[in-house]
Amino acid sequence: MKKVVYNRYGGFDDLQMSEVDIPAIQPDELLIKVKAVAINPLDWKKLEGQLKIITGKKFPKGIGFDFSGVVEKAGNNATKFKAGDAVFGTLDAMKGEALSEYIVVRQDTICKMPENASFDAAAAILTAGTTAIHLLDKSRIKAGDELLINGASGAVGMMALQLASQKGVKVTAVASGAGLDYIQKWNPTATLDYKKDEVANTSIKFDAIFELAGSLPFSKARTLLKPNGICVSTLPTPVDMLKAFFNNLISTRKNIIIQAKPSQEIYSEISDWLIHHKVEMPIAKTFPIHEFKEAYRFAKKGGMIGKVVFTIQ
Repeated sequence: MKKVVYNRYGGFDDLQMSEVDIPAIQPDELLIKVKAVAINPLDWKKLEGQLKIITGKKFPKGIGFDFSGVVEKAGNNATKFKAGDAVFGTLDAMKGEALSEYIVVRQDTICKMPENASFDAAAAILTAGTTAIHLLDKSRIKAGDELLINGASGAVGMMALQLASQKGVKVTAVASGAGLDYIQKWNPTATLDYKKDEVANTSIKFDAIFELAGSLPFSKARTLLKPNGICVSTLPTPVDMLKAFFNNLISTRKNIIIQAKPSQEIYSEISDWLIHHKVEMPIAKTFPIHEFKEAYRFAKKGGMIGKVVFTIQ
């Protein structure tokens, strides 16, 4: 089978297509024929070695962790699913190797796909949706609160904007260009164009800030928070994590860093979104698996609206 791997930390030129055996499964595992894999920024952060203190030095490594597909074979003890079931799920983000024709999973890491959902849509919504759920939970945001979303036109930002608006939160959304135009459909309370407006100079004080763009360090974000406000970020470096730890020991303005992990409860919530069209996750472009370098370059360049997804035949 085909599988995209890398044998050293580096750039997209270090990705290569490998021919490997279809993996065997244990009694409590399932073999999945992969149909779609969504690209996430964490993919290239790991490839570049930004997280090698966590990902380690063992190679080769696979790439990608949000997927959808069809159960090819179920182990004797994996009784929740059967061959032919359409499923979606997320692999361990630090070990993900979903960009492959087949993967092996445990049954508690996947969920049956709604019948009305496409493979592309199911893969695209997973991490963005999971992260948005965690953002709202950790920030303790509620109706009437003031929320700043920095990076509101990114995948996570769009999900968070939709969910927060549905809760009655007053959202100030930061984006620019086509992305800023696109998110108007979800009626943010206010918008800031980061190419024209200095976000750190806004006069509003916020109950919570979602820092999703990597452009608003906590040293600036804290000046925009109310005395007991919370800044939640999703793109930390090890140094950021250390700084957050010490800040939270002494300050009432908290800096919370999350790594969103899915659960069966979250899968059920996302399935409900897909069934009832409660939220939208646009797909910017799809690529076949053999165009893996082009796809990652396109995704990292940015400027698109929505997710980039591999479709695998």
